[in-house]
Amino acid sequence: MARKLDEKKVAILVTDGFEQVEMTKPREALDEAGAETKIVR
Repeated sequence: MARKLDEKKVAILVTDGFEQVEMTKPREALDEAGAETKIVR
């Protein structure tokens, strides 16, 4: 069964002062949906 975001690439932009949970929970959800995620600083 295909996931909604299979073969999609998503960049997550973070900056100084971000809280870890603001990045990890959304990233987990994107990964579970099939996206390939990368962190950009």
